[in-house]
Amino acid sequence: MTSAGGLISPRRVTADARRRRAVRRQLDGVASGSFRADVEGLRAVAVVVVVLFHLRIDVVSGGYVGVDVFFVVSGYLITRLLLRELADDGSISLPGFWARRARRLLPASALVLLVTVAAGRVMLSPLAMRTLAGDAVAAGAFVSNFVFAGRETGYFADAPSPLLHFWSLAVEEQFYLLWPLVLVALTRRPRQYRRLLAVVIGAGILISLLASVWMTSHRPTEAYYLLPARMGELLCGAAVALVGPAWRTVAPGVRAVLGWFGIAGIAVAVFGYDDTTRFPGTAALLPVLSTVLVLAAGGDGGPATGPVVALRHPVAQWIGKHSYAIYLWHWPPLVLAEARYGEQPLGVRVVILAGAVGLAVASVRFIEAPVRHSSWLAVRPARGLALGASLCAAALVAGTVAGSGTSRLDGGEAAAAPVLDLSVVAAPTTATPVAPVGIVQPGVATAPGPTVPDTTSAVTTPTTTPTTGVSPVTPAALAAGGTADLATLVAANRAVLDAALTVDDVPSNLQPSLAAAGNDKASIYADDCVAIGVESDLTPCRYGAVGSATSVVLYGDSHAAQWFPALEAIANDRGFELVVLTKGGCPTAAVSIPTNTLSRTCPVWRDAVIDFLATERPDAVIVTAWAGYPNDDDEWAAGFDDTLARVAQHTANLVVLGDNPPSSRNPADCLSAHVTSASACNSDRADVAPTSRHEVERAVTARYGGRFVDTTDWLCTATECPVILGDILLFRDADHLTTAAAVWFRPLLQAALAGIV
Repeated sequence: MTSAGGLISPRRVTADARRRRAVRRQLDGVASGSFRADVEGLRAVAVVVVVLFHLRIDVVSGGYVGVDVFFVVSGYLITRLLLRELADDGSISLPGFWARRARRLLPASALVLLVTVAAGRVMLSPLAMRTLAGDAVAAGAFVSNFVFAGRETGYFADAPSPLLHFWSLAVEEQFYLLWPLVLVALTRRPRQYRRLLAVVIGAGILISLLASVWMTSHRPTEAYYLLPARMGELLCGAAVALVGPAWRTVAPGVRAVLGWFGIAGIAVAVFGYDDTTRFPGTAALLPVLSTVLVLAAGGDGGPATGPVVALRHPVAQWIGKHSYAIYLWHWPPLVLAEARYGEQPLGVRVVILAGAVGLAVASVRFIEAPVRHSSWLAVRPARGLALGASLCAAALVAGTVAGSGTSRLDGGEAAAAPVLDLSVVAAPTTATPVAPVGIVQPGVATAPGPTVPDTTSAVTTPTTTPTTGVSPVTPAALAAGGTADLATLVAANRAVLDAALTVDDVPSNLQPSLAAAGNDKASIYADDCVAIGVESDLTPCRYGAVGSATSVVLYGDSHAAQWFPALEAIANDRGFELVVLTKGGCPTAAVSIPTNTLSRTCPVWRDAVIDFLATERPDAVIVTAWAGYPNDDDEWAAGFDDTLARVAQHTANLVVLGDNPPSSRNPADCLSAHVTSASACNSDRADVAPTSRHEVERAVTARYGGRFVDTTDWLCTATECPVILGDILLFRDADHLTTAAAVWFRPLLQAALAGIV
């Protein structure tokens, strides 16, 4: 009972004291506060392999597991600190714990955030700077792992974020917020504390492992970045902290051997894993359990012949002491330098790394150490918490200001929509290479005018397929829904391309805008009709005149999906059913795939496509895929032959749409830095045209009586390839067309399908 003066009842004090004593008895001898040189050396191992991996040292192909080593070590150290506090006091001061974490982690991370944002203003394009600003806000709020999981990017994606490595800090910070609450909650059962804690840790490890395995198979990006799949790694470290004293009963020689087995296991993962490894999932068990063995082998009574003999080396101790700062500082300058100057040779990257290590040493000496060991901050948790809140706020403000302060992403003037003016093209006087097709297309001019020489069609038909001669097409007939051949349309489009090469101002009415370009995808993505990497099941999606007697199948990867807006419009107008069979990252050719998940799911998915075609027997199949898969022409020819041999027997009309030439850089990013000099972002045709891949596909297509369509002349003049046509941005990234571009090319695509649909 509480008195009128607000004093706490002695009965309550006694109950609390009994609870604390029971907790202390439960944890007697569990937690040790002695410094462990082997743990410091283990930190050194972790940061070294991560850095070498980021330097793109081929032999360290699995260096990313250094993060997993960090997670286990962090789980061990944090749990040991918390258990020691429980063993001493019977309770945990949550404000005190979080204040210590804030003093330890936030000064250096906030400094790196601020410096990176400032450097980004100088070295990044305005569009990339906007992304970096958002990443800084996410990092300041401890949610950057969610941002990168949603973005589905990687360390070696096009233009990775300079703050991408903050995802692992977010995972740890989220764990630090939750784990102490669990330990405090368990004190409600003080006499069963140790047993309950063991059950919670064991259950958490099992649940996290199951989540990791499932997510790695079904949501691999989320599995890599998010806490549920990574929590088990931190809890494995917590388990060592709880049961560590039991290892003292194991013979020193046995502990030494197990410790060296742990070092060997980490080495196997570092040198044996690569980007084809399905990770984390069960693959994470090797580096995680190996780290557990190293931790368990050391500590009180640890054998001198164990891994500590190497891990306590002065160099390892120095690196371990600076490991957190090195991890923070090493990545941003590598990314910023390559974003500004392009890919750098190894020697330059090493010099950049040396500079980053220098920054790390300075930040430890002048920022981390003074703040961490400040007696003024340590005396009251509120001061540490206030410091942490201030640093987080500074990161949030810096990111917000940087994002809002970037320059505009256009030249300030609107542009007219492009027009296919057939009046400037000489009408053919001889038989055209392909049959005519009706065109009803906005933006087609009909006024008569001067003529220019015609260009040849980019459609190759086999000698076994006859062509049909037609009368010359007139602009008036075209406008009325008459006929136009591909050669005429390509020639008219060439005039648009020529004009585009002379335009320098990025239009204010650009569609899509530069800021929206990255997310400008065909509607079939929202309809879940583009299978992701882990999916092997076929999900046919039907559009156009569903149920029509005439059906056309679009088969391929994301470069097939980009043509959907045009094909759907054609299907609606021509009254046929369009069936979409697409899987991102999955080549149509039966070739080797250097990604573990896709190498497992693509063959199954491709077989399902053939089974579907055998059942449906569509009137036409349009096959297309990215030309940039890392297979040489001989392998692609053999794999493509295998695919077309299976496809051709199930359809009367086979069309292979040659991949579009890409841009030599990300157009939206480039244009944001050249809003009044857009021509600087155009590409030389000789650099981007997939000529050899087209030659291979053309030859294989002819072998099976199909029609090959070369799209290079659709996007390039004889020498250059623009990135803007009037008010249309052609690419959403370096190689995928925007939806507006697909719609623009609809007349050409329809003409290319003449006589088929």
